[in-house]
Amino acid sequence: MSIETEEKRIEKARPAFSEKHGTLYAQVANIFRQRIRSGHWAAGDQLPTLDELEREFQVARVTLRQALSLLEAEGMIWRRRGRGTFVSDTAGPEWFKLETSRDELIHSLEGTWSRIIEVDAGESVPHLEPVDGSAAPAYRHMRRVHGRGERAYAVVDMHLDAKLYTRAPKRFDEEMIIPVIERMRGVEISDIRQTLTIGTADNQVADGLEVPIGSPIGILRRVVQDKDGRAIYVGIVNYRGDAVKLDITLATNEAARS
Repeated sequence: MSIETEEKRIEKARPAFSEKHGTLYAQVANIFRQRIRSGHWAAGDQLPTLDELEREFQVARVTLRQALSLLEAEGMIWRRRGRGTFVSDTAGPEWFKLETSRDELIHSLEGTWSRIIEVDAGESVPHLEPVDGSAAPAYRHMRRVHGRGERAYAVVDMHLDAKLYTRAPKRFDEEMIIPVIERMRGVEISDIRQTLTIGTADNQVADGLEVPIGSPIGILRRVVQDKDGRAIYVGIVNYRGDAVKLDITLATNEAARS
């Protein structure tokens, strides 16, 4: 391969960086992190040398060192002078699975912590589509961060029927909302609808998830209806792109017809 051809190949493969997506070293760290999460760099693997990374990313060596320092602080890699940089044994893929049944959804929320970062005590009405049902007379609006262990995996913008909220304000402030609704007397959930789209993190979501602005995220819109067809909960769940996956097993044609 000629030098000119090799230069064109490197130029084509070079990641596109932009100031609007955060600092350069944070963007590089995001790529490193994704390679580890996806298993491209598996636990125990040795990372490419600084020379090799410098040729691939076309950034200053100090930028690469800053990116690697971030991952080392997160425990995803370890470095030894004279030996190189290695992926930690505990740094394999860590996914939060998007469930597709009500029982699985309730079970998946167990062991998840929640922290309120904003509350709107005034009137706030969510946008409703025709299939979402009728609106409640009033809603309680909150924005929260959800996580497991020490890691936040989602920022949730939610509207909860204000009448339901007044029945158990402390529980709704501290616990996952849908399991609380499920256990409330006199409340019957008839339908839970979910719609997943792909987007990028704005400043509020990026702050909550501790990722650069513009990072890829999964956006799940979840609507809970009661037996009267009223939307008693509307949540917009912004998931870290490197923490969530949708795994669906498609039925065979025979199973679908039965």
